[in-house]
Amino acid sequence: MQHNDSCLDSCLDAAAGREPASARRQPRASAPDSLPRREFLAATAALVGGVALAERAAGSEPAGEAGPPGPVRLPASATKENARSIVVGPQIPVITNLRPDLSVDLDGIRSNVNYLVEHGMVTGKGVLLAVGAGGDFDVLSLEERKAVARAIVEAAGGRVPVVVGIQDSNPRVCLELARWAQSLGAYGVQVSPTYYHTPSDDDFLRFIRSLHDATAKLGIMIYNTWWQGYNVPHEVLDKLVDLERVVAIKWSHPGGPLDYAQGVRRYCKRVAVIDNALMCVLTHLLGGHGFITHFATVWPEHELKIWSLCRSGHYQEAMEMHAADNFRWAGFQGKIGGRTSGESPAVKAALELTGRPGGPSRPPSRALSPEERGELATLLRALGVPNVSA
Repeated sequence: MQHNDSCLDSCLDAAAGREPASARRQPRASAPDSLPRREFLAATAALVGGVALAERAAGSEPAGEAGPPGPVRLPASATKENARSIVVGPQIPVITNLRPDLSVDLDGIRSNVNYLVEHGMVTGKGVLLAVGAGGDFDVLSLEERKAVARAIVEAAGGRVPVVVGIQDSNPRVCLELARWAQSLGAYGVQVSPTYYHTPSDDDFLRFIRSLHDATAKLGIMIYNTWWQGYNVPHEVLDKLVDLERVVAIKWSHPGGPLDYAQGVRRYCKRVAVIDNALMCVLTHLLGGHGFITHFATVWPEHELKIWSLCRSGHYQEAMEMHAADNFRWAGFQGKIGGRTSGESPAVKAALELTGRPGGPSRPPSRALSPEERGELATLLRALGVPNVSA
């Protein structure tokens, strides 16, 4: 599938309100650190619409995959080539269910994994992320992380790829978890720069190379956790994607939508690029491969439909659906995130409201209050989520 780079550059300029690159002699200015929400959405919409119209005028297919793939089977080993057909679509951070005494509820985890698979999250259409931030890895012991990863991989049963989160402040823990994930038969691991002590570029390069050398079959997804103090520069990513089994990048960027878009375009033909910035439609249009979504935990069919619309080139419908529903869900989740730590409290409450295992959260996180649960139930009904209890 062809991408028109000059057309895309023109659309990026138009979205930012700049003169076309051909009319300027000076280098393109860096994107601002942040944009007001209205300007951000307007820029994204202009970019999406402009590229789609230009590609149709040029007689080419929309960027991204042309249509739904046929049945896809998990390979024995991850490669850059198979990642672009496997690490695709909605990527779901599987929550770690807890019992009332705050011990890990492995049965609840298995139940939720089976639900997701039975509702369409299968190989070639989605990915499960085990024990990541959405799975509250930071409040689990090493043995609990291993047990949860095993439960998710076994419940998936080869029906959907599992990528295991191995982030930690200690590289030795990351290596131990990577070897464990490989022994379980996981497709890959998600790894970010180590945190607390901010790594140098050389530190991060050596770390990922050691992880690559310590495993033989695992795909490696680089996770750019810039909010932890280290924004992985292109010069480092360029070297990392040369490694044989670095097959994906979980991408966001602090510089705004233009820097984000340029990153997707830079890497989308080499590895699977996964949106972690609530810009799934733009990401697909630019050639990306999937998107992180907590909402899919609650309503997988919704997120599968958005990605199917993108694959079939119906970007306007996909954007309208995404903006109408996902922005509202993200707004509520963000509001709760401002009141208590962690990503899972709103997700767990939504699962309980739809009759599925949710459970409490470990401190410092807390469960939603009755008032917050009532607000969430009203939102879920307004969005059309099925089976919301009274």
